Amino acid sequence: MELFGIGLPELILIMLVALVVIGPERLPEVAGQVGRTMADLKRQANQLTAEFQQSLEVAAQERKEQRLGATTPLAARYCAQCGMAAPEEARYCASCGASLAARAPDGERRE
Repeated sequence: MELFGIGLPELILIMLVALVVIGPERLPEVAGQVGRTMADLKRQANQLTAEFQQSLEVAAQERKEQRLGATTPLAARYCAQCGMAAPEEARYCASCGASLAARAPDGERRE
């Protein structure tokens, strides 16, 4: 049995030391506080993960919409590699150096 990478013998030793240091009267109170703190930290971590996942999905959707809009003349002047806007006369992206020549949509080959 492993709990946070701690085996059963180590867990028993920690519990005995806590019993001696804290005392049998306050041990249930302290254990409850530790449990509530761990539950709160887990809830906050799950909330942060959900917010991060949601922002990634929004960014992916915006990127997809940007790629779909790349067929219009105005959007054709965006770098296909990094997504930065480029002047009409530019041949290469000023941000990443990629060629701004017209590219085939993803999955299609040009001949």
